[in-house]
Amino acid sequence: MKQLSHIELSSELIKKITSYFPSKKYKTQSHLFYEGQVPISGFLILDGSIQITHKRKLKKMLKAGYLLGVFELLNKKPIEISAEVYPDTEVCFLDKTTLLEVLKSPDNELFQLFKMFIERRS
Repeated sequence: MKQLSHIELSSELIKKITSYFPSKKYKTQSHLFYEGQVPISGFLILDGSIQITHKRKLKKMLKAGYLLGVFELLNKKPIEISAEVYPDTEVCFLDKTTLLEVLKSPDNELFQLFKMFIERRS
């Protein structure tokens, strides 16, 4: 398995991201995405935790401040991990259309962050 394609963000960057994208709070345990899927959005954990697995083996627990799935979303690549959301976890959904709009403003910090995901090889 390659390195997990996620990044931990500062609270300042999280505030900027959440001003553009909607979020959802999960009341029950649920799968966010499955290994092999091409994600329909990127994800930012705002509160709670997400369990990451690869080939049904636990790899990592991600907490608030982690961004994942953006590389795969922007590059139309199948994701190599599965993610399960725990109860009382809030996740921000980063849709591709809005991400591409943010990328049209190269003078901001979010542009640099998402540009890195386009170029990054996980």
